[in-house]
Amino acid sequence: MNRIRIAYGEHSEQFGHLYLPETAASEPVPVVVVIHGGFWSGRYALNLGTQYAIEFARAGFAAWNIEYRRVGAGGTWPEVSRDVSDAVDAVGGVVQENSPFRLDRGDVRIVGHSAGGQLAVWLAGREEPDIRPSRVVSQAGVLDLTVGPSNKSVNPAVQALLGVSYEQAPELYRSASPLHRLPTGIPVHCIHGAADAQVAVSHSERYVEAAVEAGDDARLSIVDGEDHFAFLQPGSECWKQTLAAVLE
Repeated sequence: MNRIRIAYGEHSEQFGHLYLPETAASEPVPVVVVIHGGFWSGRYALNLGTQYAIEFARAGFAAWNIEYRRVGAGGTWPEVSRDVSDAVDAVGGVVQENSPFRLDRGDVRIVGHSAGGQLAVWLAGREEPDIRPSRVVSQAGVLDLTVGPSNKSVNPAVQALLGVSYEQAPELYRSASPLHRLPTGIPVHCIHGAADAQVAVSHSERYVEAAVEAGDDARLSIVDGEDHFAFLQPGSECWKQTLAAVLE
């Protein structure tokens, strides 16, 4: 598998791994941006998304598995949002410059797990980006940060990311929450394990309901019997549904 390490910024965490198909294509190659999770913590890294990137490249896509500054690794908010924005926009810049294949900047898909799901769907709501995603897939994404205080698993990570409590800065929480950035005009498919004990299924349910009401193309798939970490287990139903949603 052909992998190229590309820096999209000067910080040591501003880089990604580009995985390419084994054979060259005559047409521009569609791109999948992979955003790893880990509650925005520097304890976790892009290796969480490596196997997905390999699978997407095997399917004929250019897979851009990105790293970004995280809590304890050089950044909080808004550095995190700036990094993922720059990484996606780099598809039309430094990533293309380092790719031996022509990349299709008109077909850039984004997939993210957990905190990466929040970032992936947040990216769908950017105004006038250089690269506008053609679709987004959220894997158990934390899609409403404003409910953090009621979730003992999510709340400490959200406060570490944003640097303040919800009571101190409710508008900051709303601006970082995909649920409160609708409509986006971009198709979003939310996949969630019914047995998820880390991020409540209601994050996906409420987002899809609100997105559809706002006029967006949004879909929800709840996978019975699988939990938050099933997305990281090749062959699980969450894994299979992710591949299908991204590659369809």
